[in-house]
Amino acid sequence: MHESVTRSAISTVAVLQRRKLGVHLIVAPDGRVTQHGDLAHERLAHAGGHNGPSVGVEVVNPYYPYLLRDDLPWRRTIDDAPWAHKDAYVLPTPEQAEATSKLIGWLASPKALGLAIPREWIGVDDGRVRMGRVDGGDQRRPGVYAHHYFGHADGAWLILYAWLRLEVGLPPCVAYEEAVARATGARRTIDVSDLLPSEPNA
Repeated sequence: MHESVTRSAISTVAVLQRRKLGVHLIVAPDGRVTQHGDLAHERLAHAGGHNGPSVGVEVVNPYYPYLLRDDLPWRRTIDDAPWAHKDAYVLPTPEQAEATSKLIGWLASPKALGLAIPREWIGVDDGRVRMGRVDGGDQRRPGVYAHHYFGHADGAWLILYAWLRLEVGLPPCVAYEEAVARATGARRTIDVSDLLPSEPNA
């Protein structure tokens, strides 16, 4: 899961081409998804050692608040985000967050023919969601990754939102606000143990 530090799908494609990079799917500000590579057979350069058996998803997002303008669709920021590069973060639009969640749900399901991506959340463990580098994140393991997990600064908030939607079952608006609240002021991890199902009584 990547975030582009661009302001449109068109500029995202241009930047990727200029840098000789590529992703399979791009999520535009309005939540529309465009495909730019064969999901099952095309290896694209987007994640270093993880390029091989992977599907790269790029969410168009300026990321840095200073890149926002009044005519852009992004309206909210987290200004106290120690986990983000430069400690501030432009939130993806609600449409992007929901499209990303649906993409993850589909990619990690039997409906995605030719793929075998397990719904394993590499950055979620012991009731905590990682908002930064994950131990062993450079090693290939099947599952759902944020680019943040192996040395970059993007994708972690989107993974948090998708986890709240797909594993906790929160409705879109509730999951969005929950992800904002939990990510505000967070450092490297976010405690989500209160959202896990309780153990049945023995």
